[in-house]
Amino acid sequence: MRQVERVRNFILVGSLLVVLFWSLPSFGSSIDSKKYSRVIWNYLETLCAFGPRNPGSEGYQASLDLIRREGKKYADQVLEYPFLVRTSTSSSQEMVNLEFRFHGTKGGTPILIGAHFDTRPFADEDSNPEKLLEPIMGANDGGSGTAVLLGIAQYLNQHPVARPVHLVFFDGEDFGAKDSGLRLLGSTYYAQKLAQEEKAKWPYWVLIIDMIGDKDLQIFKESYSLKGSSIFLDKIYQVAREMGLKSFKEKVKYTIYDDHYPFHRMGIPSTVLIDFDYPYWHTLADTLDKCSVESMFSVFSVVMKTIKGL
Repeated sequence: MRQVERVRNFILVGSLLVVLFWSLPSFGSSIDSKKYSRVIWNYLETLCAFGPRNPGSEGYQASLDLIRREGKKYADQVLEYPFLVRTSTSSSQEMVNLEFRFHGTKGGTPILIGAHFDTRPFADEDSNPEKLLEPIMGANDGGSGTAVLLGIAQYLNQHPVARPVHLVFFDGEDFGAKDSGLRLLGSTYYAQKLAQEEKAKWPYWVLIIDMIGDKDLQIFKESYSLKGSSIFLDKIYQVAREMGLKSFKEKVKYTIYDDHYPFHRMGIPSTVLIDFDYPYWHTLADTLDKCSVESMFSVFSVVMKTIKGL
C-alpha cells in the first residue's frame, strides 16, 4: 500500500511539472530549460523513489547503481574510490566516492564539482522524539545536489567546456552524529589522497553543491568560500545577477563545514553553494514535495554558465 501511495504522489508531482517545464524562464541562457529541468527533476524523483540512501541501505545501493550507470553513459572516464570507516572499536562501514571525468576541449587543471549522495541515517532534528532514529528521505539534503550533478553530466556529454571537469559524488557527508568526527568522510578521504599528489594535479577550483532544491531558494555567501575563493564566488554571483536571479544573495551569512572545507584547508580555492535556511533539515519532512525544479535548474544554469567562462 505504501508503494502504491508513493507512486501516486510522484505521478501527481510529475503532472504538475508539465506546466512548470513550459513556463520555466531561460535565465538568459542558451541551455534548453525544458529538457534539462526535466532531466534533473527525473533524477530527483528516481532518487527519492529509492527511499532513504544512508550507507548500507537498499536505497544507498540503488543510488550507487544509478550513478555508475549514468557515468558509463555520459562520462569520458569513471573512477571509484572505496574506503573503510571505523564506526566503533568493533565495527566499520564500507563507503565509496564516485568520479566522472570530462576531458574538456583545451585541457588544463580540472574544475572539481561535487555533491554528497548519501542521506542522514537518523532524523536528529525531527520534532517528534519517537522518530529521531529513523533515516531521512533527504530529497533536498543529498538528493538535489546529486540530481544536479547527474544533469551536468548529461550536459557536458553534449556540450563540453574548455577545462576538464571532474564530477565527484561524495559519500559519508552526513553519516555521523554531531561531534562524532564522522562527517565529511568522502571529501576528507578524497582530499587526503589528493594531498599526496603533486600540486600541479590539484583542481583549479572546487565547487560543492548542497541543499539547493528548496522552493524558497536563498543562497547566501559562505565565509570559507569568500576567504579562499573570492574570485570564483564573485564570478558565480555576477552570472546570477546577469541572469536576473534573486535567489543568490550577496550577504555573507554562514560559516559551514561542508564538503568544500577539506579542500579549503589545503589551500585550494573552494566554494559551497547551499541554502541553509531550510526548515526540514535532518527531519523526516525533507521530502520531494519540499523541492522545486526551478530552484535546481537555476543553480544548474549558473554553474554551467560560470564554468564555461573559465
